[in-house]
Amino acid sequence: MGATIDAQIVRRQVSNIVDTRNGLTFDIADYNPTPTPVSLTITNRVDAAGTCTLVIDDSTWSLINSDPQLEINAQDCVGFSGRVKVSFPASGSTPPDDAIIFLLFLVRSDGVVVV
Repeated sequence: MGATIDAQIVRRQVSNIVDTRNGLTFDIADYNPTPTPVSLTITNRVDAAGTCTLVIDDSTWSLINSDPQLEINAQDCVGFSGRVKVSFPASGSTPPDDAIIFLLFLVRSDGVVVV
């Protein structure tokens, strides 16, 4: 009880994407100019059950349909990395502790254009 939950993502530069038998391989680097991290909303929190909902709202991610990395023929896609951090406070003799889940989103065009 008393834990805080924080989640955020930030735009990254993704390059050299190759679809292999074992999944994707790629290089990831800081995006230039450095973007501001985007906070993700945590809702439906039920502490007793240890559950919550992480809201993924791409309209807050600064994606625009004219982004060249969203083109169907783009070699490299738009990438975001981030984390969900659950901070547990000290309790008795147990010190405070953070649990972190790392996130990676690769946004690729499916070629569908909404008019």
